Amino acid sequence: MNILNSGRFSMGGACAGMIKKLIGLTAEYAGTRKQFDKSLSEFGMIQEKFALMAQKAFVMESMAYLTAGMMDRPGVPDCSVEAAMVKVFSSEGSWLCVSEALQVLGGLGYTKDYPFERYLRDCRILLIFEGTNEILRMYIALTGMQYAGKVLTGKIKEMKKGNIGVVMEMFGKKLRDSFTRKVDLGLTGNDGVVHPSLADSTKKLEENVHYFGVTVESLLYRYGKTVVDEQLVLKRVADIVINLYAMTAVLSRASRSISIGLRNHDHEVLLANTFCDEAFFKNNYSMAQLEKDAPENNDDSIKKIAQQVLEKRSYICSHPLDRNF
Repeated sequence: MNILNSGRFSMGGACAGMIKKLIGLTAEYAGTRKQFDKSLSEFGMIQEKFALMAQKAFVMESMAYLTAGMMDRPGVPDCSVEAAMVKVFSSEGSWLCVSEALQVLGGLGYTKDYPFERYLRDCRILLIFEGTNEILRMYIALTGMQYAGKVLTGKIKEMKKGNIGVVMEMFGKKLRDSFTRKVDLGLTGNDGVVHPSLADSTKKLEENVHYFGVTVESLLYRYGKTVVDEQLVLKRVADIVINLYAMTAVLSRASRSISIGLRNHDHEVLLANTFCDEAFFKNNYSMAQLEKDAPENNDDSIKKIAQQVLEKRSYICSHPLDRNF
């Protein structure tokens, strides 16, 4: 297991390094290639691709850095979940970044005279080896929910014994959650550990963490042990956890950089805040999908489509020209 952890964790640094190199090569092309009397680098949609690549590299590197610090602690710390999260985020981020780079490069990206087509070929395996991302998502979600399940089981046992204190605690918690969305985990403010320039993003992390806990508790009440069979549910849980870990990593890194005065720390703060904004809304949407009878959730339709296709072992819709009248 330690060998697998090492391979998965190291993918963060390797992918970040590859994307940095790719950004340099692609930026050089975008700055010199002319279209419509402008450099490619002047077009908004091209700039968006470079912003995405820079953001992904920053997040991967931050996650790898944070995980390395955890693995360097005395003893033999269990960082298997963190390593899996680094692997999933980095492999999928790399594949997306290479695809965007080739979109900038156009036909040039496909020629063997340049290294870009090899980047594309080599990147695809990252989602498969060291454990497929589908398996790792199940591992991330179920490992975390296993702990939450033990806590919840303990509370249920106390309730069955007639422990009024536990009952009132859980009732009060649900009541507070239904009336307020203000969450303060102590990361900001006078006694906080995060730099003030990152306060808004930190508040978003705190809110996501709190309501994710509420969501997981709700899922365990709803499914119990059968949650292991709800793969689409577990996939969303894993995606939220990965985003939360990534948000933690970038906020920690950017806060450190600005506090000790690292070069271009303002750029790190910009990247961290941008990523946290996007991750916050993605997490909220995923948690909305996980609510009971949520209109945003179309899992039943997805399963039905897949079942009909797999029964026939083919695409089953008629061709639009099967009847021409």
